[in-house]
Amino acid sequence: MALIEIHHRLEASGYKPWQMYFLGISILAAGSLFFDIGVVHSLLQDIESHLSPWDWLVILGIQGILIGFVADLFYEQGNGYVKIASDLFGSKDRTLLFRVGIMTVVSGIITIVVPTVLRAVTELLVIQTTGAVILLGIVLIHMEIRDWNARTEWPAIVAGGVLAIAPSLFL
Repeated sequence: MALIEIHHRLEASGYKPWQMYFLGISILAAGSLFFDIGVVHSLLQDIESHLSPWDWLVILGIQGILIGFVADLFYEQGNGYVKIASDLFGSKDRTLLFRVGIMTVVSGIITIVVPTVLRAVTELLVIQTTGAVILLGIVLIHMEIRDWNARTEWPAIVAGGVLAIAPSLFL
């Protein structure tokens, strides 16, 4: 009965329940790593080992988000041409060639660099990268929204950040 009551309180809080659960789990995980609670640490290692065959999926997710940030930096949304060097292109064909070229180079660099860096800096690759994907994904989605209120999404942003960083700090 207490769990149902907690869930009803979360629904009444104005935040999405999944965000609050995610925040609670990430704080619990970070706290257990900080205080070196063996049971939770072991549970995180078990989760990581069971999910490790899926590490390619979270790596693709983070790569996609990074490419999304680069694309947003370089290109207008909608019917516009390229943001940078737009006066150098006289036709849609040249613009297409530039876009394909620049994104191929960016994609190649990200594809080569990101997996190597992630494997070097993370202790729990799948768990930490999932946190980063959620954090950066929310930021990417809301970058162009002018009236976005970050206070409505703060639980997921904080949870993603804690999950992405805490294992590397405390393990």
